[in-house]
Amino acid sequence: MSEEIVKRKIPLRDKRKHLSDKYIKSLSFEDKTYSVGDDTVIGLRIFVNKGGTKTFYYVNSAKDIKERIEYFPTINVTRARDESKLIAAKVLEGHSASQIKRDRKTELTAAEAFKQYMDERVHPPQYAEGTIKKWISAYRSWLDVTTPDKVIKALWVKNKDAAIADKKLSELNMDNLKRFHRFIGSKSPISANTVIEMLRTVMEYAKDKGYVAINPVHFKVKELYEKKEDNRRLTKPQMDAVLDRLIVYDKRSKHPKLNLHHYEENNLNPVACCVLGGALLQGRRYRSEWAKITYSQLSLSSKHLALKQSKVGQKEYRLGRKAFKLVQALFGERYREGSPFNYQKDIRKDYVFPSKMFGRANNAGKINEKPYINNVRKTWITLLKDLGYEHIPPYNVRHSFATNALSKTKSIATTGEMLGHSKKSGYKSTLRYAAILNEDVVEALDLIDGPEEKEETKVVKFTK
Repeated sequence: MSEEIVKRKIPLRDKRKHLSDKYIKSLSFEDKTYSVGDDTVIGLRIFVNKGGTKTFYYVNSAKDIKERIEYFPTINVTRARDESKLIAAKVLEGHSASQIKRDRKTELTAAEAFKQYMDERVHPPQYAEGTIKKWISAYRSWLDVTTPDKVIKALWVKNKDAAIADKKLSELNMDNLKRFHRFIGSKSPISANTVIEMLRTVMEYAKDKGYVAINPVHFKVKELYEKKEDNRRLTKPQMDAVLDRLIVYDKRSKHPKLNLHHYEENNLNPVACCVLGGALLQGRRYRSEWAKITYSQLSLSSKHLALKQSKVGQKEYRLGRKAFKLVQALFGERYREGSPFNYQKDIRKDYVFPSKMFGRANNAGKINEKPYINNVRKTWITLLKDLGYEHIPPYNVRHSFATNALSKTKSIATTGEMLGHSKKSGYKSTLRYAAILNEDVVEALDLIDGPEEKEETKVVKFTK
């Protein structure tokens, strides 16, 4: 299209206006298509078409460029300005009209950008194994839609309009992102928030790469689903009763040794019991920081547990008296004849809590590739039922330890260190347990941090 045609075919009115969403809405449709230029970003124009649509374009008559951006109000003025700036930058770099059109046609989709980010960034050591799995699951479930989950597949059949996977990055806006968020939330509110946070990260990456001018993902707290946590816990007497069932020693032995007959008589899995008991004694995350540990991570001489990877990175914890006694017993079980902890013929020999299901197929035909025990729920449910306690998730053994420790020590810092919380953040994660506890912890801390009282100087008399 020549400069003359651009000028004459669709009149470009000389006066520029400060475009706003309100102003564009007020523009009336006429018998002929006309346009209004923006006084903020030179080149951005809104075309009011006689057919009844309003469309943003970037126009540079000198370079013979007229590139369609998007319909209004599919995107707003702010977004149109950002897109216009991107095109203008390409013009300054010497790109021709055909190059710009080609670049915009090959623009990444949301799914492609998500996959590209995963391929480039989502791998160790930046991301832990569990987090990587969450990214893969999110991509397969909500973007690539290759998930085996029948419920999610059924949701997609009924809600195809909620998809953003095939949308170009420039087409993403808060309207379609909110719709996408609500759609995921109909299945899992927690997943919905997680996927949006992932998209925010991906779009920040896209911005750094120059794919987009701004990050369109900017949800307010009130626009996300409220994070509801299960803060139920065991009281101190309940903790003691549970531990009496979880960890039972053979009283006849001079050295710490598990009483395997106790577990057999009470229909309890001794490996699962020691996972739960050890976690309860230390406040460890029962699965990621305890169930999967190897013997090489435990030191009998220094009484320490070294975690190579955890939610907070590499950490080393000192074992308390009761936890150390359990560890001593577990080292003995490793070679004890007939013990469920004794596996010397495969990789399970290295793990403190070996899985009897390793290498076997489950009901769905999937082979268990984890050499360590990964599911202790059945044992936990049986135990709480036998004791007559209300069911709480296994993870809440950590809550139980934390609130008990805080109640006894009255120290946020001490409890935070035991739990592995960050000192740099002022133990913010630990502070939540003061609210859960709902006792005198906060008052005690205020007392400790309160103003110092002046003490009278006392003269000590020495006698000859």
